[in-house]
Amino acid sequence: MRFFALAALTTFAASPAFARCSIRNDTGESFTIQSGNVSNQRVGAHTTTSIEHGTIVAKADSGKSVGGACANGQSVEIKLSGGVLVLTVK
Repeated sequence: MRFFALAALTTFAASPAFARCSIRNDTGESFTIQSGNVSNQRVGAHTTTSIEHGTIVAKADSGKSVGGACANGQSVEIKLSGGVLVLTVK
């Protein structure tokens, strides 16, 4: 039984599903995020959440979109700059 528990812990700890990055939405809109191989992740207006690392495509409910990338453990931010959505690494 101990071997099984140790094997399961080692397997899950090494799993890429635990690789994440943090995203801060500093706008008044909510976004649906596709990142890595995961779609339909949500980040509300003026909130922070964690998403899968990788290439990011963020689509606002209003139809605007922004893209970029987030490495494992990194933090990124969606903000409005001169009326244009920008995704920056924090």
